[in-house]
Amino acid sequence: MNAFSIGTVMCLAFLLLGCDQQKDVKKLGLVYCTETAPHTFNPQLESSINAIAVTSRHLYDRLVEVDPITQQLVGGVANNWQVSEDGLRYRFDLRQGIHFHKTDYFSPSRNLNADDVILSFERILDTEHPLYILANGDYPFFNNIGFGSNIRKLTKLSESAVEFELKRPDAAFLANLASDYAVILSAEYADKLSQSNQLGQLDQLPIGSGPFYYVNQRKDHFIRYYRHWLHWRGAPPMQQLVFDITPTSSIRLAKLLTGQCDIMAQPAANQLEVLKAREELLVSVQAGLNVSYLAFNTQKPPFADVRIRRNVAGLVNKQRIVDSVYLSTADIAEGVLSPSSWAYRHQSRSPEQDHLVYPYIEKAKQDPIELWVLNEAKSYNPQPRKTAELIRNDLVNGGYQVNVRLLDWQVLRRYLRAPEVNYDLLLVGWSTDNSDPDDFFRQQFSCDAVEQGYNFSRWCNGHFEQLLNAATASTRLADRVRNYYKIQKIIEQDVPILPLTHALKMYSYNDSVHGITWNPYGGVSFNNAYRK
Repeated sequence: MNAFSIGTVMCLAFLLLGCDQQKDVKKLGLVYCTETAPHTFNPQLESSINAIAVTSRHLYDRLVEVDPITQQLVGGVANNWQVSEDGLRYRFDLRQGIHFHKTDYFSPSRNLNADDVILSFERILDTEHPLYILANGDYPFFNNIGFGSNIRKLTKLSESAVEFELKRPDAAFLANLASDYAVILSAEYADKLSQSNQLGQLDQLPIGSGPFYYVNQRKDHFIRYYRHWLHWRGAPPMQQLVFDITPTSSIRLAKLLTGQCDIMAQPAANQLEVLKAREELLVSVQAGLNVSYLAFNTQKPPFADVRIRRNVAGLVNKQRIVDSVYLSTADIAEGVLSPSSWAYRHQSRSPEQDHLVYPYIEKAKQDPIELWVLNEAKSYNPQPRKTAELIRNDLVNGGYQVNVRLLDWQVLRRYLRAPEVNYDLLLVGWSTDNSDPDDFFRQQFSCDAVEQGYNFSRWCNGHFEQLLNAATASTRLADRVRNYYKIQKIIEQDVPILPLTHALKMYSYNDSVHGITWNPYGGVSFNNAYRK
């Protein structure tokens, strides 16, 4: 980064926030330079884990939470819960005295109660609910895990207690309620907007009960939150929290170096030496619960044939990808689950390549292969385009013809929901948002996820589905681990995807900032952050 470009970044930053605002933030708050702007402030509707990290944990609470240190479930809005012996009923007792945000556009007259929990989930479950219709039933996380299909009834037991009745036991149910997506909205705010025919505002001008509240934004440039003084865990030390939306990592780095940002998300591997040279900057590195992979479109030739999938999988040089793209800030993925997962099954070798020249392989080489790839960096892949080029070269050397097509996420989402999709290979990945393996497998490999557009290989296997449901039907860890081992073995043998890498999660920040909590399943928490 040269002097000119650093100066340009400084000018841009001052234009966006203004000199006085910059000074206020430096004095009273934090600036977090992140990659992606949310398209909604309601995490129930969001599909990007990078975007959801800007909203969920800062604006909202959930019934239950995951302790970032112990990874155990702890109370959130619910201070207590009971599960019936048959595993079909979950009763939640709510804390008293939880305050919703007071903003320029809403003043709550009551504290959080059971009506808010009912509204938050009824809008997802009840297809006739005005809010369900408002969102066109598009709740990516909940639809992918089949949340609605397993809820028999949601009941308000009292002002401070609710009960979910399930159709079948689900060992992942609590973990799903602890995810970034399962936020509690304000029913009173929704009522007010409904009366003024402004319900659409609910998801764009947020009201939650989280540690910060929304103040303003300049779309795709910055978002500003203020401290929620009445948060039930205590007010955060910092008065302001500003998310500076900066998709390009080189500009995020320049802003960090010039002091425009206090924290920088996902520095590129080739920027680490620059960061190490600055004594005031620290780098946080965590094992990422993510995987990048090459998805085969199993619903159309040539990759409907597992023999072709195995042949192509065997041509890809994963080590070269780790060395060239990640500069060794990632591990080679031998399976789909991260090794830090309790259900991880070690796979000793990559899918075998069929070296024999069979007619079916020669025929597959006659037609060009369409390789689609996102044109933006993700936490699991900082350089998708470069990765795609490396894969293309490997396949060309193996005798295939490959065309690479770049798409942005929103365009790709539209294509993925079509009944038929024309890609042959899709370079993509996944970052899990909770500790339960069901979240990882069901969203990417279940038959229901094909229709939702998140099963990128469009692979549907009846035996796999049975094991997936069996794995959540029991609460015995040994039973669950056994089923997940079988699930991983099916994926290894059927090769709907080729796992490539598990990327490290990295952040860089100024050493004057303390108390940041890095969430292994998603973003970062500034609830206890302070400047010293």
